[in-house]
Amino acid sequence: MSNISIFDLDKGVSLGLIKNEKFKSNLISIYFARNLKREEATKVSLLSNMLSVGTMKYPTMRDISRRLDELYGMSMNVGVSKHGEKALTYFKFLSVSDKYLDEPIFEEVVDFINEIVSNPLVIDNKLNPDMFDIEKEILKDEINSKINDKRSYASLRCIEAMCYDEPYSIDQVGYVEDLKSITAENMYEMYKEFIATSRIFITVEGDFDEKEAHKICHDKFKFDRGNIENIERERFDIVPHDPTYLTEIIGANQGKLVIGYRTGVDYKDYENYYSLMVGNSLFGGGPHSKLFNNVREKESICYYASSVLEKCKGLMIVSSGIEVNNYERALELITKELQDVINGNFSEEDVDNSKKSILNALKASYDSVSGESDFTYNQFISGTNLEIEEVINYVSNVDKESIVRSMANIFEDTVYYLR
Repeated sequence: MSNISIFDLDKGVSLGLIKNEKFKSNLISIYFARNLKREEATKVSLLSNMLSVGTMKYPTMRDISRRLDELYGMSMNVGVSKHGEKALTYFKFLSVSDKYLDEPIFEEVVDFINEIVSNPLVIDNKLNPDMFDIEKEILKDEINSKINDKRSYASLRCIEAMCYDEPYSIDQVGYVEDLKSITAENMYEMYKEFIATSRIFITVEGDFDEKEAHKICHDKFKFDRGNIENIERERFDIVPHDPTYLTEIIGANQGKLVIGYRTGVDYKDYENYYSLMVGNSLFGGGPHSKLFNNVREKESICYYASSVLEKCKGLMIVSSGIEVNNYERALELITKELQDVINGNFSEEDVDNSKKSILNALKASYDSVSGESDFTYNQFISGTNLEIEEVINYVSNVDKESIVRSMANIFEDTVYYLR
């Protein structure tokens, strides 16, 4: 297993060094965390794109691309995601390890990353005015295209309805109506606020000299910090209520039935949470699950049917594709399968298959490029700080009784039907 060390670099800035020899590359990732806010979601989403298309030293995308090539084909990946009710912006840079080069480039790589994040192209207090309108249009197209993927669109709409008065309902990609009021000037103000107040976590993953990496990161990454945001904890104590039923008609050839459940399980309650994870896997987490074998295969009601946990929000979301006239039957069968799991109507073999599925997926993800960095960051930002071996042990120790206990308080919150 890797050797992982975490250090404080500055106020609200942490560094994780993940030493391993799995790949011939080093991955440097920078994660910015903020509370999800409706008024800044679109700006933050646009900002992530703006920072990757021009800096004071490399003002054009051609200049940036040329520099990436000079650094032996280094790649750059930028995006936004949601972690519970936290908005995450990430920058990932994959480069060849110095171990496989005639001359070291690690320090040059860090210089380039720092240039991208800390020195954006600003002209007359405007953030990259030449690219601003172009990037706004690209983001507008991205937002408008979400409806083209009906499966993910339906899940998004269900969550929006389910959490309508909670920050989790906010779409981290942004809103078209908000783009109108965003200017290159107020984007520069947003950038300064973003750098000053976000919680920042930097990871270096790969085969490198730890002392050298720590010194270079400490010396190079200097952010203009202010009052750091207090990242708020999500609530898990939602009072059960009668479910809400919603139907949206768009003339689709295939219906999308999404059911949102509240689990009431806090991810810091490790035994309960990992028991719930296995229970969810057994219910709808893959080809071994009840939804797949009974609803999809045996009853042939759904083209697909699966369930996922929203770990940091205490939700379980069932997503299914059905014939338009099979809505009531599909809802009935999905509800029955969940009730069977809650009542303990499953075998030890079901439990074993579910645990194997989770452990195989966990190990595959952990062994991928960026897997350890993302795992380390997710543990850090959640305040759990578990090691991979501890997670494996929690999953391995789950049994039938603990699954039933963990799922005892699940209730149906919202049923959304797109047709």
